[in-house]
Amino acid sequence: MLKAVSLAKRHDGDTLFEKLNLIVGRGDRIGLVGPNGTGKSTLLNVLAGVQPPTYGQVLRSPDTTVGYFTQQVPDPTATVGDFLAEGLGELVAVNARLEILREQMKQDHRVLGEYGDLDDRWTHLAGWNAETWLAQVRQRLDIAHLPQAATLGEISGGEQARLTLARVLLESPELLLLDEPTNHLDADGIAWLGEWLARFPGGILVVSHDRDFLDRVVTRIVELDGIHEEPQFYTGGYTEYRAEKLRRWERLLLDYEAQEKDRRRWEADIEKTKEYAADKEATIPKRGRDQQNRLAKKVAKKAKARERRLRRQMMATKWLAEPQTRPPLVLKMQVDAEEAGPVLEASGLTVALGGNTILRDVDLTVHSGDRVLIGGRNGAGKSTLFRVLAGHLEPDAGTVTGRGVLLPQTHDAVRTGVTVFDYLRSRLALYAEDAEQLLEGYLFGPDQWHRPLRALSAGELRRLLLAVMANSPARTLLLDEPTNYLDFDALDVVEQAFTEFGGTLLVVTHDARFATAIGCTRTWHVADGHLHTD
Repeated sequence: MLKAVSLAKRHDGDTLFEKLNLIVGRGDRIGLVGPNGTGKSTLLNVLAGVQPPTYGQVLRSPDTTVGYFTQQVPDPTATVGDFLAEGLGELVAVNARLEILREQMKQDHRVLGEYGDLDDRWTHLAGWNAETWLAQVRQRLDIAHLPQAATLGEISGGEQARLTLARVLLESPELLLLDEPTNHLDADGIAWLGEWLARFPGGILVVSHDRDFLDRVVTRIVELDGIHEEPQFYTGGYTEYRAEKLRRWERLLLDYEAQEKDRRRWEADIEKTKEYAADKEATIPKRGRDQQNRLAKKVAKKAKARERRLRRQMMATKWLAEPQTRPPLVLKMQVDAEEAGPVLEASGLTVALGGNTILRDVDLTVHSGDRVLIGGRNGAGKSTLFRVLAGHLEPDAGTVTGRGVLLPQTHDAVRTGVTVFDYLRSRLALYAEDAEQLLEGYLFGPDQWHRPLRALSAGELRRLLLAVMANSPARTLLLDEPTNYLDFDALDVVEQAFTEFGGTLLVVTHDARFATAIGCTRTWHVADGHLHTD
């Protein structure tokens, strides 16, 4: 269906990947993983024909249709209804023409032939299933509530992402290229998408940092690790990939250590041979018996020949390069426990947005050290509740005592022209030198310090917001989908940091592994405008 041949892509002088050979055929389930910034989204763009490769080519069967899900909204002026309808392709035009012909047939039976031909085409396109399929996708991806006349620019970023995903699924392509499809789905939506993809007969190449999702959906992993310019290939889902990656790393370390032992032995042998040759040459008398002179020269010559032979052997040997790792993310949270007692309370909270009541008469009490997992469907009001508790949104009624610091689900509010360096210093009281050191710990090199926030990737923005949160004095944290946009190595660090955190956590997450790892002790649920506490 799709074949990448010796594919390479360079950006600003850096090689993202090269010598990439990949076939995505019918029934293939391939996960594309790797640290942020290693070229995963770029590779999807190249495979989809959005960007050209630097070298190599992408071959596609002439009849292969490709559905490409990306986080970018194609046209913010398009209406929800039209955008989704276009996903049905030719069927939309066929339906519209059939409606016209039905009216015309009441007056003119000469259009009966055209109607019959179009009706056959409608049957071929499985038109009887289209409306049912459209309704199912709208419901499962939680976009059924969106007004048909609303423009894409008027709805939230999460709704835009789910709408775009729905459009791709409605197109019924033979090959799916999916870039982080679960980021804005709730647990039910992720489960449904995973089940649907498991039944999908075509090929799938999906970028995802959702570990459980990868375990359920994919059977192969391609990794762009940011160290090797060539991709690394693994069999199985996330769990098998991580285990095999660790085994390869351990084997590489053992092989490298054995090699270095051999190298040291050879170098010692060469040095010993050099010393022996020099010693023999030094013993040759300037005048003396010819036989002794000849013997000493012969021994020295043999020693030099051995030295040259050893050096040639060393040069001919294919030596392993020293194993490389990427700099680790440094995330240190305050570990001291707070004093016992309530740290956050709300009474009678009511919030209405756009004429709709999102939260109604919400009461809650959060105690020091609580770790609360908050569940609920998309749009139930979880993020709205967090915004109120953080002081970012005034409720229409009710009071809040105490404040939490919010890690938001989306980054729309911080995508500005402010630079990384200036943003950090505006949020934390730091000397310039300390700010630079902190940024380097969060994997921001000097070349990124003066980049505007709007130029950062979602993963980079996530790391920056984590840097601010971790280094603030806050002890009550509101984490809204904290694992979104983080790569696996960063996830491990973040999980460990929040596990050791001595303060209070309120968490909204679709990542069950994360909730388990940080030890959530209470579970609340938002539904129908109310907060149901345990």
